[in-house]
Amino acid sequence: MRFMLKDYQDDAVEEVLRNLADARDDWHRRHRPVAFSLTATTGAGKTVMAAAVIEALFEGNDDYDFEPDPGAVVLWFTDDPSLNEQTRFRLMEAADRIGHSRLVVIENTFNQEKLEPGKVYFLNAQKLSRNSMLVRGAPEEEQEPLIERSVMPDARSFTMWDTIRNTIENDQLTLYVILDEAHRGMKQHSASDRAERSTIVTRLINGVNGDPPGTIVWGISATVDRFNQAMAKAEGRTSYPPIVVDSRRVQESGLLKDDIRLGFPAISGQFDTVLLKQATRKAKETTALWQKYAAGKDDNKELVIPLLVVQVPNTPSDDLLLSAFNTISDEWPELAPNAMAHVFGEHTVIELGAHAVPHVSPEKVQESTHVRVLFAKDAVSTGWDCPRAEVLVSFRAAQDKTHITQLLGRMVRTPLARRVPGDDRLNSVECVLPHFNRATATTIAEMLLGKKA
Repeated sequence: MRFMLKDYQDDAVEEVLRNLADARDDWHRRHRPVAFSLTATTGAGKTVMAAAVIEALFEGNDDYDFEPDPGAVVLWFTDDPSLNEQTRFRLMEAADRIGHSRLVVIENTFNQEKLEPGKVYFLNAQKLSRNSMLVRGAPEEEQEPLIERSVMPDARSFTMWDTIRNTIENDQLTLYVILDEAHRGMKQHSASDRAERSTIVTRLINGVNGDPPGTIVWGISATVDRFNQAMAKAEGRTSYPPIVVDSRRVQESGLLKDDIRLGFPAISGQFDTVLLKQATRKAKETTALWQKYAAGKDDNKELVIPLLVVQVPNTPSDDLLLSAFNTISDEWPELAPNAMAHVFGEHTVIELGAHAVPHVSPEKVQESTHVRVLFAKDAVSTGWDCPRAEVLVSFRAAQDKTHITQLLGRMVRTPLARRVPGDDRLNSVECVLPHFNRATATTIAEMLLGKKA
């Protein structure tokens, strides 16, 4: 591992590995499929913990007295295509014994009889949807398994369901399905989309049309409820007790800010330039504080380049965006021309007035320190990792507990992965949330900081 694990992470990894060893034994000796979850607050480093587990699964680990599984195959199942590359990037960043060639994002061209041991495959629900090239030709859920399948496209030899079945049925392989419930974001899916995803997860877990059930399912989640919902339709499966990380231990580790400064100003309409000016000033003040702190250090490793995150509605008008660009530029004239960027689903340069605001991949924001202001819609809540995000102003409405947890959790990480002595403001984050549910957001902030269970 490239990172030294915190004590609570180390304990959780040990528990997960113990469960996986027992689950492997349950499957191969007794043919019992197993499920369990790892639950930790947003910001606890669940992907880092997963990286340590996968590394031990493939290579073994003497510290945990864990022998490698030579037949281990990991299938990481996400909720969104954008999360595949993000998660792959973060695993590569954390695990030094898992090379990039062992981290495979499954694309529509994927065509193998079975998955290979020693590799992590990333798959999302859309790739298993009814019209996906990966499954076209496979019998539908309600069909009899012996009904002749339709012709598969592009001379494909195997559907993805074939590949998963062949992997499960191979005695030399052990399929570990990681059900990533932790990084599902704020996108509002239609009822039909939610129903199809539920059907896909159920098929992956239970099997259908003669396919065997997923052997070992390890859920990663911010709440126990979320994994339990995903597993509600699991059949004939042994469930191990959930592994729950104490949020107070996460807070004490220094990985999370000591304070989330919430603001709920009343505004008329969807957008307010006064709030944006205030948020911009806060970003400027935070920049000066970090520069002052780093000035007394021997190197630049202590210098944090703060990021202002501006969350806008799903379909912002050109007038709204231009007003936002102008407001920030007027308030922060020192900004370089390339200091603003966006993570919208439209990967194009936004050219409005004198501004040209490019797209940046969410996983690249942390290292792209020339970006000082980031415009986002949903992406800010779906698994991105940017500890230098110090100020957030959101012009979106949010009532749902899970959605608010995801968003605030993205903002609460400490940029140096530890507390900064001497100035409480550097151990806090500013969130201006005019359209959020005040009571829910306040409760969640207290929970994230370990002040409330």
